[in-house]
Amino acid sequence: MFWDDLIDVNDPRWTATLRRLPKHDFYHLPAYVALEAERRGGVPRAYICQDDRGIFMVPFVLSSVPLILQPSGAPPSDVLAPYGYAGPLFQFNGDEGDGRLFLTMALARLAEHLRLRNVCAILLRFNPMLPLPLEPFRSMGRLVLHGETVWSNLRQTPDQLWSETRSRFRSYIRSLQRDGYIVELDPTGQEMDAFIALYYDSMHRVGAGPEYFFSRSYFQSLQKLLGEGFLLAHVRSPAGVIVSSGIFTLSHGIVQYHLSGNNIGEEGSNALKLLLHSIRLWSRENGYEQFHLGGGVGAQNDPLFQFKSGFSPARAPFYTWRYIVDEEKYAGLNLRWERINRTLADTVDGFFPAYRKILPPPESNQRVCA
Repeated sequence: MFWDDLIDVNDPRWTATLRRLPKHDFYHLPAYVALEAERRGGVPRAYICQDDRGIFMVPFVLSSVPLILQPSGAPPSDVLAPYGYAGPLFQFNGDEGDGRLFLTMALARLAEHLRLRNVCAILLRFNPMLPLPLEPFRSMGRLVLHGETVWSNLRQTPDQLWSETRSRFRSYIRSLQRDGYIVELDPTGQEMDAFIALYYDSMHRVGAGPEYFFSRSYFQSLQKLLGEGFLLAHVRSPAGVIVSSGIFTLSHGIVQYHLSGNNIGEEGSNALKLLLHSIRLWSRENGYEQFHLGGGVGAQNDPLFQFKSGFSPARAPFYTWRYIVDEEKYAGLNLRWERINRTLADTVDGFFPAYRKILPPPESNQRVCA
């Protein structure tokens, strides 16, 4: 029997549909999407389309466009992916051709549901660990390949995982172990304050944007909603000081390296290598299949990506899907943005939705006199 609908987090069909799918990630949980919606000032929603042979599902945050851009009348909204790799989920029990037709139909119906709700644009972020057919997304809207992410195949032996680790990393890890650095698992978050302090310090050092400075209540809520799927872990120095700390998530065979913070200098950097290697071995021993380290900032081939590459040669593509539901509304919002910022808005391949781009303040041309 066919049905499709746009539902909220209190609808039991959300979790019921996730149970029917063979695999999903913590990003797809209604409580996580609700947490993201609260952080962004939006509304958590999921679209589900299914019949006897197939299921298509995608969670998202429905948000009103910035007040300064809103025209007169009913304010338009847009659909934005939650932080991380929520991504569409798809399962089809027929042949591949029929599956692609079903997915194409589901995307068209999603767009129509959103058009009726005055939505002008959609941005979805795919989960690299949960591949799905790409042709329907390419034929409707714009599918953008941003780069690759790094993951480790936990079906391998410990010796194979160790051999995949960059030789210089292995030297640092051995050295720390000889010196008495230890890894501690903290599933109940007893040392959450230590993690938060290290995380904030790390974000300040790298000049991260405000969107990366999650509140203390965010971390506490994340731990509560994930339950046994939440793992906090630390590296403690011989002096008893936590020098590296990270949050990892556990869901349906997938371990995600979510967020981390490190002490300043070489000690913290090398301790993170020990932390990731240890969590990788722990994940394998506990039956998980994939350890996803993620990619660089914006999936770029940057120093962060190069660091993660030191743990595995395995790569997965990272895509986003952009679709303009209402061309007229989208163009009008971009035009208002251009008038305010006195520059051209990005194309659909650039920052999307273009009217949400926040430009850095102009640099002062004045000299500072000593």
